[in-house]
Amino acid sequence: MLKRGMTLICTLMLLSMALFLVPNTEAESGLTGGIQAIHLNMKEASDLSPETWGDNTRAAIKEKPPRSWQSSTPGDLTRGREWKSVGTWTAVNGVDFEIGLGGPVKFNLWWRETDEGQDDSYDAQVQYRFRLNIDNGDAAYYSDEGQGSHECTGNDPCEWNGQTNDLNITSAEKGAIFELEIEYWAFSDIEIYYDNMSFNSGVAINADAIKFGKSGINGQTVSFDFVQAWNTDVEEAVNGNLIRLKVGGVGLNTSLQKAGYPIVEDGNNYELNGTTITSTKITWYVDDEYADLSKSVISFSLNKRTCDSAPPFDINVSQIFVANSESGDEGGLPVPGFNFILVIFTLLILAYSKREV
Repeated sequence: MLKRGMTLICTLMLLSMALFLVPNTEAESGLTGGIQAIHLNMKEASDLSPETWGDNTRAAIKEKPPRSWQSSTPGDLTRGREWKSVGTWTAVNGVDFEIGLGGPVKFNLWWRETDEGQDDSYDAQVQYRFRLNIDNGDAAYYSDEGQGSHECTGNDPCEWNGQTNDLNITSAEKGAIFELEIEYWAFSDIEIYYDNMSFNSGVAINADAIKFGKSGINGQTVSFDFVQAWNTDVEEAVNGNLIRLKVGGVGLNTSLQKAGYPIVEDGNNYELNGTTITSTKITWYVDDEYADLSKSVISFSLNKRTCDSAPPFDINVSQIFVANSESGDEGGLPVPGFNFILVIFTLLILAYSKREV
């Protein structure tokens, strides 16, 4: 009897210890995420993408669109102008899954009057027309014709902004192609700037294009899965501290991470609207071993962090965990495997009771 009792006590002690030795705290199922502002940047090779160069020293692309003005009298005493195409930027690939869309639609362009234009005797008086097309359909349009003109006569580019609340569609199907068309007219020559951290010309629209999945805390590391409608170079965003982890209100600097961190890799597969999507998983290392990692925050952006039209958005690691737990109940079991251990615990007690009988 004494031997059996000692065996049972040892078994109970080991099972109790196991509750605290399970290494991972993770959320297993589902995706969560709502409507957020996404900025589509004008990229090299006339591409359109949320992707931003993490290297803030990378030079912007500078282009001079076709001349809009022409002399109306000999000697260039007067000038006329006509609408000219600045260019069209088209996403190389369609979206990876169906997304909901919402307004407002915000257009922006970095530009300046050329040095030659500033040396002539004419003000540029620039006006713009922007159009967003989705799958060749007119989704949104804005023109400042009749609403005043613009000047930029310094050495540095100026940012032009236009906004419309008129959005013709509420969703984009899987594979939908986004396209941005720009026109202008002016009485002097101009140049435009785009595709670097500072000069993020493009269009912003609200969409549920970023969704979060499985999160995990393991020792001094924090990880999470996410899926994105547009494929971007996540390592570029992480290296540029656009996507980062905040612990105790302080954002972790990628360059100061432990060697090998942050880790960017394929995450879990998720089913979304009938499509299987492989997520991206990012794992950070937290030096402070006493930090409460359950209160850490993911600060997410694919654009420069000072972008007003698509600012970074934060999500608590614990929120992702709760949203993806099987019960959805914050008061649920604190560690994975608890149910499994509890079953073993019960079976052992029952087995011992039967032997005693």
